[in-house]
Amino acid sequence: MKLLTPEEIINTLQKRLGKSMLDSRVQIRTEGVKKRENRNIWITIDKYAVHQAVKALMSISYPHLSCISGWDKGKDDPSLRVQYIFTIYGGEPGAETMVVFSLDLPKDNPVLPTITDLMEGTAFTEREKTEYLGIRIEGLAPAEHRFFLPADFPEGIYPLRKDDKGIPKSMVKNLWAAGRPENRPPAPLPEKEEAPAETPAAAAKDAPAAPAAPAAPSNAGEKPDTKSQKGGA
Repeated sequence: MKLLTPEEIINTLQKRLGKSMLDSRVQIRTEGVKKRENRNIWITIDKYAVHQAVKALMSISYPHLSCISGWDKGKDDPSLRVQYIFTIYGGEPGAETMVVFSLDLPKDNPVLPTITDLMEGTAFTEREKTEYLGIRIEGLAPAEHRFFLPADFPEGIYPLRKDDKGIPKSMVKNLWAAGRPENRPPAPLPEKEEAPAETPAAAAKDAPAAPAAPAAPSNAGEKPDTKSQKGGA
């Protein structure tokens, strides 16, 4: 398998997507002492080209999906932003590349096709976008229960939305206004403060003085009397 450069990857995707690729850029950063290259490709696509874009990327190399991220662009913006974050050439030294497909969805009708027919593991992250942002994923098999929100969470309210479909103030609880429960365990005792570490100079000052060396005998410089030693033998 030929390993393509970021520019070659973009050119290949451009041929497959045509006008559905709205813009692209390459970002290469270096990491660590060895200045290892971190290659990133950012591509903005039309909202109708999701399935086509993922299929085109798979024709280059089977990708690893990190996640599908999404957020509300703000109260004054009519769109939600969604990003499909992939990595290709995993484990290939100097070639591993992150490829991000970005697109905007209108808040009044946020609909995307599922890509579980291409990658089954995307079901989990697709459901997250449904529960948190209200994005309808066409073709995604229905679930018997919610995956991320409580079963009794109100329908039609999405925690990550910043418009009228987000969490209303009436649902936000001021826990500090409820008072301290009587059966709540007492606060832990304050930790004892540790004594400051002793500096080497202070330790040397407080250390006991070393014992003085014994005095040398008065006749230390005299030679032994060998004659008297022989006589004694």
